[in-house]
Amino acid sequence: MAERRRKRVLVIGPVPADEEFVSGIQLSFASMLEGLLREPSLEVLVHDLSIAREGRSSLRQSIDEARIFASLVGRITTPWSRFDAVLFNTSAGGLLRSGGIVRSACKARGIPLMIRVFGGDLDLLADEANERTRQTFERSTLMADRVLLQTHSLCERFRSSDDCRRVRWWPTTRNAARFEGARADQARRFLYFGPIRPEKGILEAIDASRRLPVDASLTLMGPTHGDFTLDGVDLGDRCRYVAAPPEGGVDEVLGSHDVLVFPSYHNREGMPGVILEAMQAGLPVISTRWRAIPELVVDGDNGVLVAPKCPNGLSAAMRRMVETPTLFRRLREGAQVTGERFRSAHWEPKLVRWIHELVEERAGGGSAAATDRRSAS
Repeated sequence: MAERRRKRVLVIGPVPADEEFVSGIQLSFASMLEGLLREPSLEVLVHDLSIAREGRSSLRQSIDEARIFASLVGRITTPWSRFDAVLFNTSAGGLLRSGGIVRSACKARGIPLMIRVFGGDLDLLADEANERTRQTFERSTLMADRVLLQTHSLCERFRSSDDCRRVRWWPTTRNAARFEGARADQARRFLYFGPIRPEKGILEAIDASRRLPVDASLTLMGPTHGDFTLDGVDLGDRCRYVAAPPEGGVDEVLGSHDVLVFPSYHNREGMPGVILEAMQAGLPVISTRWRAIPELVVDGDNGVLVAPKCPNGLSAAMRRMVETPTLFRRLREGAQVTGERFRSAHWEPKLVRWIHELVEERAGGGSAAATDRRSAS
């Protein structure tokens, strides 16, 4: 029997740069790409969408982005190129700007297209878009062979009743190290890890830390964002700020803390990767009832949820974690169970199967919708 030919897949997305802090989108793309490159049934080619932003004007960034997408369209539509499928990984904003172009290029060549959208703000951006952009999105981009969205709420919003399997749930996944050492019996060391910006609840976290017991503390770690800084902000005696992680990176940071604090009310919040990393490392999470966060953090099971913009509620949750060791240990166990469900290795085979489905559909002349009605997701 002849050996089955590997499927040639063009994978489009932002390859991480060698920096201290890498965006969640880049981390998610890198994790997915690593798994696809290991898959023996696929021949993976990569088209990098990353552009340098530091020190560059918005005009220069727009020019760079246009140049990258012109190169991409040329790569897809060149007559002598051969791709069995295209996997387009993008933010919601990138999808609205360029999704129609990528789909048109794939459609012109008859190449099946799968789109993965990072972040939880596709609904907001679609509502804010002008009429022309919204029509292109609804009538063209959203009709790609598969559209993978990060949250259940987004899937419900964009899944049509006549083709309910075209849009599928593909959550954030991570591969944080499992903590191997002895764990503390009591919560003392709280951590916020991520961009330092007001919408992430930074000021509320600082305020809440003032009411911690004397032997408990909060560490804020991450780069400042935009014009916001902590210069002149009184951190008190139970909070400290660290701009960059140690040499051991995120795993070392998580291993030296007990609880993740993530009091975000950022409008664009989806399924934050740092929450998954914390859970995989055995840290329960204190977060907010905001956007899709409750899809991941279940109050009383793997963490505690509080109202957004409420330092008193946040402080009470942190104190409960300190003063009730049995609660802390129970939530820690729940967090580990949840974290394991979102390890990339559990999801990669499903993505590979979907890619093969697309190729087989196109080879058989069938539509994605028809095949989906015959197969489970």
